[in-house]
Amino acid sequence: MSYPPIIEARHASLTYHTRRGPITAIDDVSLAIAPGECVAILGRSGSGKSTLLALLGGLCAPTAGEVCFADRPWRSRTQRETIGIRASKIGILLQDGALLPGLRALDNVLLPAALAGKPRGSLVTRAEELLKLVGLADRWDAYPAELSGGQQRRVALARALAAEPAVILADEPTGDLDALAAAEIAAILARVRAHHPTAIVLVTHDPALAAIADRRLWMERGRCTALNDAAAPPLPPVAVVPAMLELSGAAVFEPPPPDLSPLRPAIGEGSLARSWLPFLGGLAVSAAAIALFDGLIARKQDVVVHAVRAERRLAEEMAMQDLRADIDDVVVDVDGKATVTAYLQNFRPERPLHVLGPALEVGVQRDGRWDTVSIELDKPATPIRTIGSDKTLVPLTFSVPEEKYDELLQGYLHVRIGAAMVVSDRPDGTGDLFERLDAYYIYLRDPRRTEDDVRRANGWGDKATVPLWIAMPSH
Repeated sequence: MSYPPIIEARHASLTYHTRRGPITAIDDVSLAIAPGECVAILGRSGSGKSTLLALLGGLCAPTAGEVCFADRPWRSRTQRETIGIRASKIGILLQDGALLPGLRALDNVLLPAALAGKPRGSLVTRAEELLKLVGLADRWDAYPAELSGGQQRRVALARALAAEPAVILADEPTGDLDALAAAEIAAILARVRAHHPTAIVLVTHDPALAAIADRRLWMERGRCTALNDAAAPPLPPVAVVPAMLELSGAAVFEPPPPDLSPLRPAIGEGSLARSWLPFLGGLAVSAAAIALFDGLIARKQDVVVHAVRAERRLAEEMAMQDLRADIDDVVVDVDGKATVTAYLQNFRPERPLHVLGPALEVGVQRDGRWDTVSIELDKPATPIRTIGSDKTLVPLTFSVPEEKYDELLQGYLHVRIGAAMVVSDRPDGTGDLFERLDAYYIYLRDPRRTEDDVRRANGWGDKATVPLWIAMPSH
């Protein structure tokens, strides 16, 4: 019985555009990985192997073609869905390990399982087993900076296995290891695929690691082709690994330092996040080290930057909070023209505010949309207005449209007044400028209908007040 591929590239290409012309990193690659299958990708450095692995894992998008996971293109999935898949179904091992520097080895390993929602009680046990598998059980509380490059790579491999993923994408998993340890890593991956339906895609230069694969592919200038066995270098069978280990008479991985005090791995009595507080501490220490390294010049620059930011925050607060804008009054004359008076007011007059505008517009709701109505300004627009504690009035006049309009309240037009303005803390309009867009909504009584008409249409009493206009909240 054949199964659909778990990961598939369909004529996928990835081209980078540079100043000297386009560079094609992946060129029309079609590749299908079945569940449980192991594929090794070989090739020279710079041939596109790592880029292809990133495409398969959805870490980058092709410029042409499609890359699918479980028969759905990555590009069709939401960001939340993509993150969930990577956390629970894909184990990714990058060349540099990509460990979080402020987390212990144990926390780095159990992080994917925690993000995937695995039961908390099994997190430490699973992470402990995986660290033992890669020969680092006694270094569970070491931070990445306390581990060698090869040890960091082995922690990254344990992390890739943590959530028991459906797919493992490994980029040079034995690159920093000696021959004996590399052979053991190859054996570990062989055991994973023997006991779990896990698909494995390996990018490697290691013949011993490539030997565990069902298929071997060759990358050349972004193109991927099947590697002919006749042309391939001889690969040792994985079965020789236990014999190698037995004959060597030595431990596969280096022993732990002799002076370490035994301590069993644990998350601690608090929450999982609490055991990761050293991560935040590491960030703080790094920031302090950078500040010390930069010296007096950096500190002076920092003072200037903070001062500029503080001024900008103050100006933004003035523009958005201290400046009050709304509708002050509405009147309608006998000719059916409505005059709406907006106002601007500074709630903190000790901080001068200067406004360019506002530019006003009026819309009336008709058939569920806003139709713009032509307006008349009573006075020429002032270029820059200084706003104080007294209201600055800005009137505009428009004719009530004769066409049919939406009556959300019987006998009333639903009117929106838009105001666009630029706010500055300087009278010449320089300095920090903030654009502010406001919208005010009112119900305006149709002047062509009497108050009695409106009362009857709404079922109000004979003596009910019929206001000319009703202010509405923003919506």
